[in-house]
Amino acid sequence: MDRATPCCPTEFICPITQEVMSDPVLLSETGQTYERTAILDWFRRGHRTCPATNTSLASFQLAPNYVLKSLIQQQQPSTSYASQTTPQTGVQCMYPTLAQQQQAPAPNQLQNILQRLSSPSMQVPAYRSGSSYSLWQLQEMVKDPLTHPVVMQAHVVPTLVALLLDCNLPECQEHVAGILRRLAVRSASNSEAIHKAGATNALIQLLSLQNTDIRAAAAGCLCLLGWNSKSVKSEIIFSLWKAAKDQTGQISAIQSLLPLFASGTPAEQQAATSCLHMLSDSAPADVLATFELGDSRLAQSLCLALTTESQVTTYAATECLRNLVQLPANKVESMQQILNLVETGTQAGQLRAALLCWELCCLSSTTHNPHMTALISSQPRTLPAISAALKSADPEVVKAALGMLHLLALESKAQNTYRDPANVDLVRTQLLLYTPVLDAIRTILLSEDPSGQVVAAHAATNLAAFRSGVCPECDKSSPSYVQQPSRKRDFLKFGRLLDDSQPESPTRCRHTSRGLMAGNGIVGRLYTLLESSDPAVVSAVLTALYNISATENLADGVLQDKLLKLLSWNALPARSKDAARMLLQRLDVKENRDGLSFTFMSAFCLPPPRSPVYLEP
Repeated sequence: MDRATPCCPTEFICPITQEVMSDPVLLSETGQTYERTAILDWFRRGHRTCPATNTSLASFQLAPNYVLKSLIQQQQPSTSYASQTTPQTGVQCMYPTLAQQQQAPAPNQLQNILQRLSSPSMQVPAYRSGSSYSLWQLQEMVKDPLTHPVVMQAHVVPTLVALLLDCNLPECQEHVAGILRRLAVRSASNSEAIHKAGATNALIQLLSLQNTDIRAAAAGCLCLLGWNSKSVKSEIIFSLWKAAKDQTGQISAIQSLLPLFASGTPAEQQAATSCLHMLSDSAPADVLATFELGDSRLAQSLCLALTTESQVTTYAATECLRNLVQLPANKVESMQQILNLVETGTQAGQLRAALLCWELCCLSSTTHNPHMTALISSQPRTLPAISAALKSADPEVVKAALGMLHLLALESKAQNTYRDPANVDLVRTQLLLYTPVLDAIRTILLSEDPSGQVVAAHAATNLAAFRSGVCPECDKSSPSYVQQPSRKRDFLKFGRLLDDSQPESPTRCRHTSRGLMAGNGIVGRLYTLLESSDPAVVSAVLTALYNISATENLADGVLQDKLLKLLSWNALPARSKDAARMLLQRLDVKENRDGLSFTFMSAFCLPPPRSPVYLEP
C-alpha cells in the first residue's frame, strides 16, 4: 500500500518519493511536508525551489512535523505503512528514492509521471508550476533508451514544448530540453516528431534568454535533434535564418549562437560549438554561404575553445574552423585567428591550432592543398607563429609546426598565381634561411619519436628542394625571372639526374646555399637514422638526403655503404629503394656538379588522426 488509499491518507505520502514518510519535516517557507532525507537530497543536488510548488526559496529551514509523525506511528501497528513502502522490504514503490535513481524505473513509475504531464490540469499555471520534480525524474528515466517508445507513445511532447515556452518556469525549461535531447538520440523518427510538435522554434527562442543554463540546454538539444535527422537539420537552419532576419535584418545561420560564445561558460561553450559543428557539417554551398562571420568574434571564440580541457569542445571547435575557413568571406579572418593562437596561445592551444593548419593543407591522404598553403604563406603572422611554435618546450608543438612547414615549402601553380599582395615565395625563402627552423629539425631528428623523425625529415626534404628567392632568375618576384621547364617536378614521384645541355641556362642556380644543412648536424643525424628499424623513417631520410645531395658535400664512402645495405632490406618499399639507387648515381658525379641541373623530390605526410568526440546525450 505505497500510495494514498482510503486506508492511507494522502498526508502520509511524501510529494517527492511518493512513499509513506517515516521522518516528516516541514519546509518553513512554504508549509509543505517532505521526508527529511528526500528534501535534503533535493537541496544537495542544487535545487533552490520547493518541489511541490516550484516556489523559489530564500531559506532552507526545516522543522520536524511531530504531529504528522505521531499520526503515522499510531496507525503503523494496524496498517504497517512504513514496512510496506520502505525500500528495505523489497516492495515496489511508486517512485524510487533519490538514492535509487540509477536503477531502472518500474513501468508504473514512468506511467504515473506521464499521466500527470499529459493531464488537462497542465493547462493551469498553478498545476504546471508544480511539475518541476516530475520533469527532473523523467529526465533521469529517459537515460534508459527502453523508456523512449513509452514516452513518445504517451503524446506528452506537445505538453513539453508548451513548458519550453513558459518563461515563468526556467527550471522546467531546462529539464524539458534535457528530456527532448535524450529522446532524439539515434532516432530520426523521434527527432522529426519532436520538431513537428514545435520544439525547434521554441528552442531557438530560448537561445536569446539571459539564463546561461537554459541557453546551453537549448543548444545541446538542437545539436542532437539535427545530428539524428537531416530534414530536422535543414529546418533548424531555416529557423535560425528566420530568427536572424527578424532580429538583425540579415540572413545568418550563426547569429543566434553568438550570445552563447560571448558568455564563456564551459557548458555553453560546449553546446554552442557542438551545435555549430552539426550545422556546418556536410552543408551544401548555399547553406554554408550563410555562415559568414561578419566580424572576428566567432573566430576568436572558436580559437579560444581550442584551449579548453573539454575534448567535446575542442573537437567541435576544430571541425567548425575547418568548415568555416573554406568560405571565401571567412578564410582570411579565420586563418589570422588560428595563426594568432599558434603564436600566443597556451601549449595545448598552440598544438591544436598548428595541427589544424597542417590538416587544412591536406586535401586527401596523398594530395596537399596548394590554395590553403598559399593562404597561410600570405598571412603576415605566419613567420611569427611558426617561430613561436618551433621554440615551444613541448616536442609535440614543434612537430606540428614542422608538419605545417613541410607543406608550406611545396611549390605549385596555385601558389604562384595566388591573388594576394603578399609575396608567397618570400615567406618560404625566409623559412629556408631561418635558423630556428633548422634547429627544430635537428632537435626532432634527435628525438626517439619515429613519427616526429619522419615529419622532420620531410621538412628537410621540401626545404632543400625549394628553389625560389635565391637569385634573380629563380625569384618569382624579380622582373628577370624566367620560368624554366626543368623547374617542373612531379608530386610524389621520383626524378632522375639530368644532363644540362645549356651550361649558361638559369637552371644552373644552386638554389640553396652550400653547407646550409651540413653545418648544423642535420646530415649527420640523417646518416644515423638510415640504420633505423622503422621503414617509414628510413624512407623519409632517403628522400631528404637525395635533395640535400644536390647542394651539399656528403660523405660519399660512408653513405654508399649504408645505401648498398638498404637495397637488400626486404621491408623497404620499392620507391625508397629507387631513391637509394638514384642517390648512389648522384654520388658518383664527382666533378662539374655546377654544370648539372638536378631534379628534386617532394615529401608529403598527414597529421596524426583525431578521434571524434561528440556531445553526450
